[in-house]
Amino acid sequence: MKSQGLLDRTTTTRRAVIRQLMVTVAALLLAITCRVPATIAGEKPHLVFVVGTHHYSPQISMPVLAKEMERLGFRTTVLLPPGDPEGNKNSVGIPGLEVLAQADVAVFFVRFLTLDDEQFGYIERYIKSGKPVVAFRTSTHAFRYSADHPRFAWNDAFGRDVQGTDYLCHMKGTTKCRLFNQAKNHTILTGVGNDPFTSAGSLYLTDLQPGCMPLVIGSGSGAERLVRDKFRTRHVQKNEEDIVAWTWEKNKYGAKVFATSFGHLGDFAVPQIMRIVVNGIYWAADVKVPEASREIKTFQLMAKNRAKARKR
Repeated sequence: MKSQGLLDRTTTTRRAVIRQLMVTVAALLLAITCRVPATIAGEKPHLVFVVGTHHYSPQISMPVLAKEMERLGFRTTVLLPPGDPEGNKNSVGIPGLEVLAQADVAVFFVRFLTLDDEQFGYIERYIKSGKPVVAFRTSTHAFRYSADHPRFAWNDAFGRDVQGTDYLCHMKGTTKCRLFNQAKNHTILTGVGNDPFTSAGSLYLTDLQPGCMPLVIGSGSGAERLVRDKFRTRHVQKNEEDIVAWTWEKNKYGAKVFATSFGHLGDFAVPQIMRIVVNGIYWAADVKVPEASREIKTFQLMAKNRAKARKR
């Protein structure tokens, strides 16, 4: 009986150890699953579109792009604030930014925001988490805080440190585009082809950070002038070439970035631009881009008031 009691105690101890090991292993597996991309974990990646301007009418284009990304297999949330949030014109900024905590990729189309502490905090935490960023056109000048504001530095830093360039200036008219020769084999350019194409938007001039990879080169024209800011003095010629789409494998916060000065409403009707944008989102999300043969839809979009795009 004494031996049987010892055996029972030994068996009970072993079972307890096994149970503890199972709990530990389960916890480790859960932790690993929480750290891998949604695509590896078997879920659709979640794109959160942050619309923070009415300039170039992203309140029209981003919901359409989100719908196309859903057709291609993503989950999306589009934050469309009431009215124009630039400079807090709508008095409420961008409600719902807390959803960024659930995003696998954040897609920004913003300009001249002056968000309050709470709303800015959601964006700051996302950016500093190192999660992927996709950014359109005016997002290089995402914020416009006054010089005495604690977040004044973010006026330039969101463009420079998050996307790869701050805003310098832009040309006039449309932009003639071609693929950057050294990037023609980049996965984002799958299915784009070698033919030149035209963006309806004017050429933005960039000053890319080290590590950024140009994908598309654009050419545009405008007035010859000298542009000065706190970072540089640049002689802008009548005819300029610059980079209109690029990647950054690791920005200041360790995030993958696909950024572009595409974003004019007319761009979403151009097959090459739509494929570059879609592929760029796939790339940022660590998902294999669509085969060249897969259909990517284009869209004829028009601003409701038919107003022409303003400067910057």
